[in-house]
Amino acid sequence: MLIFAQLLSVNFFTHIREAVLLTSNFLRANKLRSFLSVLGITIGIFCIVAILTATHSLEQNIRSNVDKMGDKIVYIQKWPWGFGGSYQWWDYMNRPEASIQEYKRIADEGNQDLIKQTAFFYEFGNNTVKSKIEEISGVKVTAVIGDFFEINQWDIIYGRSFTSFENNKGKNVAILGYNIALNLYHGDNPLGREIKLNGSKITVIGILEKQGNSIGGQQYDDVIVLPGAYATRFAKPNTRGVSSSIVIKGKEEIDLKQVDVEVTRIMRSIRKLKPKDKDNFAINKLTMFSESLNQTFGVIDLVAVIIGIFSLLVGGFGIANIMFVSVKERTPVIGLQKSLGAKRNFIMSQFLIEAIFLCIVGALVGIVIVIGLGLLASKFSDFKIFFSMSIFLSGIGISVFIGLVAGLAPARKAARMDPVVAIRK
Repeated sequence: MLIFAQLLSVNFFTHIREAVLLTSNFLRANKLRSFLSVLGITIGIFCIVAILTATHSLEQNIRSNVDKMGDKIVYIQKWPWGFGGSYQWWDYMNRPEASIQEYKRIADEGNQDLIKQTAFFYEFGNNTVKSKIEEISGVKVTAVIGDFFEINQWDIIYGRSFTSFENNKGKNVAILGYNIALNLYHGDNPLGREIKLNGSKITVIGILEKQGNSIGGQQYDDVIVLPGAYATRFAKPNTRGVSSSIVIKGKEEIDLKQVDVEVTRIMRSIRKLKPKDKDNFAINKLTMFSESLNQTFGVIDLVAVIIGIFSLLVGGFGIANIMFVSVKERTPVIGLQKSLGAKRNFIMSQFLIEAIFLCIVGALVGIVIVIGLGLLASKFSDFKIFFSMSIFLSGIGISVFIGLVAGLAPARKAARMDPVVAIRK
C-alpha cells in the first residue's frame, strides 16, 4: 500500500506524463519484444472475453425467446421439465397425456379473474407432405385448439389464422412453417394452393414468420399447423407417439402462483385424485426455465474465467520476464536519471506504466478480435451475438491488474538501484 501511496503524490500527473513519454520511446525501439509481450495477454483476454460473450449471447437468445411469451404461461403436460437433480422418469412414464376434455373443463370452470387464455395442442411426427413440385418427409404436425397463437406468440407473416368454424368443425386447412413453405414451392407463394399431407388434400391459408435457429421456446419453422378437430384423422391425443399439452396464460396483474393453484385444483378434481395421492400431471412454467439459466450460466462463466486465468498467468510471466530484461538493458539510463534527482516513485512509474500499457494493448487487441469474430458469426448464421460493455471493461480491468502484478517486482528492482553502480554498468 505504501508503494501505491507514493505513486499518488503531488507530482503524480507530471511523473506519469514523463514516464509515458519515456515508455513509448522504449517500446518503439523494441517492437518485436513488445509484440511478443502483448501476444500472451491477447490470448488470455481473448479466451475470457470470447467465452463470456458466447455464454452471454446464448443466455440473451434464450431469454429473448422465453420473454417474448411473457412470464404468465403454464403448461399442463405428462412430463415435467427436468432442471437439475434426479429426474425420476420411471414415475412419469405411466401418467396419462393431457386431453381435450381436460382442456375444455379448465376453459369452462377456471376462474376468469385469474386465467386470461387457454389452448390445447398435440404434436406427432413422421408425416409426409407433397406439393406439385416437391415432397418432404419426416414433417412434424402441431394440432391446435383455442387461443394457441395468441399465447405462444406464433406470428403469421402471410395469410391468416384459423376461424372458429375451421377450428371447431375440422376444416382441411393448414398453416405452414417458413421452411416448409419455402421448400414445398421453391419460394413461390403457397397461399390458396393445395398440398397433400399423408395423402389428404389440405388448403394452405397462412405462413408463419421465420424464427431461425434461435434457442429456447418451441421451434416452428419446420412444422405444419392444423386445426385440432381435423388433425384427429391423422393422429389422436392420448395415443402412442403423440404428445399433448394444455397451455394457460394468466392475467398480467395476477401472481402466477394463483394460476398454479387454480389449475392444480381443477386437474386433481378432473382426475379424481384423493388428498394423499400425488399429482399425475406436471405443471411446467416458463419461469422455471428462466430461473435455471442463472445457475447454469454461472457455472459456464466460472469455467471461462478459470480457462482465461491460466492463459493470463502465462502472459503475466511473459510480461514480468520482459520487464526484468528491460530493467537490465536500461540500467545505465536508470542510474543517470537517479543521479539527476529522479525519485524512486518516478523510476517505478516508468516500468509499471510500461507493463500496464502492454497489458491494455493486449486486452484491446483480444477484444477487437472477439468483436470481429462475433460480427462474422452474426452475419453468416441466425445466432445473434450480444456484446456487453461490462465484459469488455472486466477484460481490461483484469489486464491492468496483471500488468501491475507483473511489473511490480521489476519496477521495485529498478527503483532500488544505486545510481553510482547503475551508471557504471
